[in-house]
Amino acid sequence: MNQNLPEPSQKKWIPDGFHFLGPEDSKDRRNLLETISGVLKKKGYSEVFLPAFDYSSTFLQTVSAPDTASLFRVRDASGNEISPSIDLTVQAVKGMAGFSHQKENQNIFYVGRIFRETGKGSVSRKEVMQIGAESLGASGKENTLRILEEVDGIFSVLPLDSRLTLVLGSVNLFRSIVEEFLLSPAEIEILSTLLYQKNGTEIGRIFGERKDAAVLIRVLNALILNFDFDSLKSSLRLDSLSGKWKEDLERILEETAWILRVWSSYKRKIDLCLDFSLLRDLNYYTGFVFQGYLEGFPDPVLTGGSYDHLYELFSGVPKNASGYALVVNTLESALKNPLPELRP
Repeated sequence: MNQNLPEPSQKKWIPDGFHFLGPEDSKDRRNLLETISGVLKKKGYSEVFLPAFDYSSTFLQTVSAPDTASLFRVRDASGNEISPSIDLTVQAVKGMAGFSHQKENQNIFYVGRIFRETGKGSVSRKEVMQIGAESLGASGKENTLRILEEVDGIFSVLPLDSRLTLVLGSVNLFRSIVEEFLLSPAEIEILSTLLYQKNGTEIGRIFGERKDAAVLIRVLNALILNFDFDSLKSSLRLDSLSGKWKEDLERILEETAWILRVWSSYKRKIDLCLDFSLLRDLNYYTGFVFQGYLEGFPDPVLTGGSYDHLYELFSGVPKNASGYALVVNTLESALKNPLPELRP
């Protein structure tokens, strides 16, 4: 047998985007997961384990059209198309929507991996470890504040060099714009992407020919350019609006102001700012959404929000829901020192 194998540095022994952890890195990860899990258990969450694969249709019901390309797909022995998860929230809510779990604790947490194809030739991470928490039957401004305070508690026990900044938005504000201006599904997809990219120039080019363009463009620019509550409210110029649309915007802003007031009344480990152009996964998010960023890391270390129709999608039973997920890989990179091993 030929033993002239290539040197390890020359041998591609793991596919691009996937990673192996040795004993020391694995120990550090275990300590990190147990530290966060310990906080969640004290908050009343129960742990669940998610399946490695699910029907592809489970994810296709909730992801946007562009994201379908990121889904790995294979067929099982029965010919069913199945995929590893690209959305652990969907799997967690779907699992709890099963009849046998509807009387158990509805506050759950999980540790799992998402798998996404990141483009041909890309060496970006395709396997991402997350630890997430879901509250079924809970939503609204009070629950959003509770979650943000819970996140603050988690980050208070992690020795991070970088401070976390939480960005808070509401997809309901965008939905009110969609209803007021009767935007088509194609326009909604284009506009939500441009808002998320903060591309005001392209928004003006595409939507500037509408007869109601002046008000639409002004409101959209207000969402893009303002990260302070008072400046946002001033730029929206609510006094110039009328009817249900004005009432909807006033209610959303009032709920947001309440969260900011309560948040600022206590000393926090993390900062909170506004960004109403933060539009994620409109297929199932409702109400408040948020993302968390650590200085020096371009991608969010935390994502979350409310998804009040997701449970009903899989059970037929209306039930509000909300939650969040932390990206473990980013936390590992940001920790200045490994966490100590927890003793039983």
